[in-house]
Formats: sequence, C-alpha cells, structure tokens
Amino acid sequence: MLIENLYTLDSFNDDAQKAVASVTLNAHHKIFEGHFPGQPVLPGVCQLQMVKELLERATKQKLFLAEAANCKFLQMIDPTQTNVLVITIDYKKEEDAIACNAVIKSGDAVYLKMNGKFTDAG
Repeated sequence: MLIENLYTLDSFNDDAQKAVASVTLNAHHKIFEGHFPGQPVLPGVCQLQMVKELLERATKQKLFLAEAANCKFLQMIDPTQTNVLVITIDYKKEEDAIACNAVIKSGDAVYLKMNGKFTDAG
C-alpha cells in the first residue's frame, strides 16, 4: 500500500480487463498536515500511486509507470469533504507494457483522468 494508513481498500473487482475499486481516505493521515496545513489536499503523486497499486493487484505483477501520455487533475480532493473514492481502470496487456485509462471520482465529481503505460518492474 502507498503510505501506511493513507487509504483502505473497501472493495475491488477485476473483470475482463476492467478493475473497479472503492477506497476510503484517512483524512487524519499526517501527509495532509504538510499538504496543505489548514487545507488538506490529496497529492497528485498519491493518486497516481493508488492507480498503480490497484493495477498491480489486477495484473498480479509489480509495475513501473513508464509513460503518462495524458494526465489531468480536474479537481482537488479534500479528504475532509470527500473521503470515499471510486477508481476505475480499463487496461490492456500489450507486448511490452500494460496500457491503461484510469478515472478517480466520487459520485458525479471527477478528480483524475489518466492514460498511461506501465512496464514490469520485476
């Protein structure tokens, strides 16, 4: 898991190269003390790491983010306002990589959209 106790995995389904997970953020995690004091925001790098970890779970292999061709952070995630997120990852195994399209959202609010390629981290 990314950083101990940053989030818990509530549910995880992987079917036909589509993984869907529900996670709950720990709004009291100390990462939010520095990012940012008085206005907690889930760092973008943490969002990408969560996608990577869930894709690793789906593919059962260690991965390395090799390319983020299109990565859009559309809104800030304040864990005191929004602590349950749904992460959807459509992925396809290619010859030397795993291509994916990932979305992080809560209800109708979309926080992250990304297209990327992951390679085997061995």
